[in-house]
Parts: sequence; C-alpha cells; structure tokens
Amino acid sequence: MSRIAVLTDSGCDVFASDREKYNIHVLPLKITYPDGTFTDNVDIQPRDIYDRFPAQIPKTSTPNIQEVLDEVERIRAEGYDQIIAICISSGLSGTYNTVCAALSQVEDMECYAFDTRNISIGAGVFASYAAQLAEQGKSFTQIVKALEFNRENSKIFYYMDVLDYLVAGGRIGRVTGIVGSALKLKPIISCNEEGVYYTVSILKNKQRGLQKLVEHIVRFTNGRSCRLALMHG
Repeated sequence: MSRIAVLTDSGCDVFASDREKYNIHVLPLKITYPDGTFTDNVDIQPRDIYDRFPAQIPKTSTPNIQEVLDEVERIRAEGYDQIIAICISSGLSGTYNTVCAALSQVEDMECYAFDTRNISIGAGVFASYAAQLAEQGKSFTQIVKALEFNRENSKIFYYMDVLDYLVAGGRIGRVTGIVGSALKLKPIISCNEEGVYYTVSILKNKQRGLQKLVEHIVRFTNGRSCRLALMHG
C-alpha cells in the first residue's frame, strides 16, 4: 500500500501537536536580519523575532530547490512513496513555485503541490486536513480533490493593531500604511481568491477588534459546520 507524506512550509504555522501526531514534514523559511540569516524554528524562534520588534524588522525568503529535494530524500528514507505539499499563497511568497520546481525533478514518487492561496494557519489547516485524510486511508487522488474542493470554502481573518510591520515587509502599500498609521486605523485583513491581502474592514479602536473578527467569521460560515483555528501573537 502506498504511503502518503504531507510536506508543508513553516509559514503555514501548523500546530506543533498536529506536526507530531501526523508526522507532517516542515520546510523552514529563512529569516534575515543585518547580523545574519536564520532558519525558522530551528535557530530562531517566534519569540526571538517578537523581542527584536520594533527596532528590527526581518525579511523572509523561501527554502531553495536543493533544500526541498533534501527533505524529499528524508521523506523517502522514512518509507513514503507519495508526497502532498501544502504551501502558503503564491500571491504572497515564492515558496509554492520553489516547491513545484523541486518536485518536478522527482521522478520516482508521485508528488503534488497545493497552493492554499492563504497564509499562516489559514494555510496550515490544509496540511492538518490532508494528514488526517491520509491517516484515514484516503487515496492520493481523493486527498488532492478534497483539498481543491475546500480551498474556496476557507478563510482567514486577522486583526492588526499596527500596520508598520506589513508596510516594512512590503506586504501592503506604503501610502496605505502611512494613512492608516496617521489616522490610527486598525484593519481586519484576509486573503482574496488570488491569495493576496485585502482589507475586510477598518476599525477606529482596538476594543472592537475581536468582536468584529467574530462577526466576520459568523457571516462567512453562515451557519455551516466548520473547522476553526485560533492563533495570536
């Protein structure tokens, strides 16, 4: 019987409990500061990055093709012969394209790269979902179809108390950031159908942030049962 491995990138923020339970393999992103480049969750932790704010705002970069191929070899050594890779949005990162390029060189394993068009745990839930389906005995084709079907039914909403870090990271326009900071506006942001950031709503005070998040979730789910993941930083 074929064994299916789930491979993801660290930008998907898969919960540690799921990584361990389902043996999800993670490709770490690179975190670059003036004093050097670090490997996400290997020689630098989220807490370290927060501690450097606001004085230092890092850049991030994708794993390179060889690093992806090295991870493929580790997966092969564990006895897997099929790989489903779950990546953060191609509209926000080059990770998906790098993974696609690497997996196209793998000739003796069935591989598929999934562009979640989402970010953080909004992408990570797909890695957990794929791993759960594999554990249930679903086939490679069944899992791929389930991922593609559910992509349009997923959504991330997150509240930003400040815009400075998104502006510095080039994720939103500088003018938008200046205007937002000047007016003390606080946005709720999501990813659109192309996997690019857009503003869902603008708030004038922090107290309404969580309440508004819940309102958007209720409106999106519209009474349907759903998987819900909550993260904060």
